Amino acid sequence: MTVMHSLYRESGKVEIDPNACSQCGACARICPTEVLAMDNGEICVHPDRSFGCIACGHCMMVCPNKAVTVTGRGISPEDLLPMPAPENTAGADELAALMQTRRSVRRFSDRPVDGEVLDRIVEMAATAPMGIPPWDVGCVTIRTRQEVKKVAKEVIKGYQGFLKIFKPWLLTIMRPFMGKAKYDMFAHFIRPLAQSYVQGHRQGRDLLFYDAPAVLIFHHSPYADPPDAMIACTYAMLAAESLHLGTTMIGGAPPIIQRNKSLCQTLGIPDANTPSIALIIGHPATKFQHTIQRRFTSVSNMSQ
Repeated sequence: MTVMHSLYRESGKVEIDPNACSQCGACARICPTEVLAMDNGEICVHPDRSFGCIACGHCMMVCPNKAVTVTGRGISPEDLLPMPAPENTAGADELAALMQTRRSVRRFSDRPVDGEVLDRIVEMAATAPMGIPPWDVGCVTIRTRQEVKKVAKEVIKGYQGFLKIFKPWLLTIMRPFMGKAKYDMFAHFIRPLAQSYVQGHRQGRDLLFYDAPAVLIFHHSPYADPPDAMIACTYAMLAAESLHLGTTMIGGAPPIIQRNKSLCQTLGIPDANTPSIALIIGHPATKFQHTIQRRFTSVSNMSQ
């Protein structure tokens, strides 16, 4: 038994070097599936426990002597990296400043986003906690305005077809079966949004990707939870902010992209995967002078 993945069906493999192991027990204490355990004062490997080794690599990361190796499910000892020095990590104040500085940006300068910068954003986003490892989330990088416009054009075609089907009278008939909230979303948000996309395109305006010089599209396999791709996109958004780039999450494109198999193939999205969210990226055309306080709809504290 193992945690299913779109690429891997086998469990990971854990090995302990007895000559290097000090029997400190750190790997056993952190193992989430209890494949590693202390038995009579010694570290033992129990590959058949729970879901087996999920190849999270935690045991390798905590071992002070590099006595633990994990292989399989896309991981190997070569993936270990030095831990960043404490003085190089962001504290709470620095992280809060980054979050408060971030604003949704829909107006970009003519300056393109360097490919190496996009690569770094993707690399940083890949550190996101995307469910149980190995992650089943993918990312497409669209790196030029010309390519962004091509994708936008295909999405607009999809919305033109959507508007031909979902006429107001049809939504009225479907209302009893949809429920009030879903009807309100379709009738008063999704359909008007589709109309604005199509009308803007006819006028030569890009109201989908806002003429962004780059777009990231996050998708997930059937074995992942849908929020996993959203979490990765959130990390990419903050990574871009740290590099002084502006971003906005775009939810209107992925549902149409999902239904366009030819476009998915062009973008390199596997057949079974679902496009989840897009992130437009570019150098902001304007500079914000202030930030604003945001709040949750409600915050409750559990009382004793």
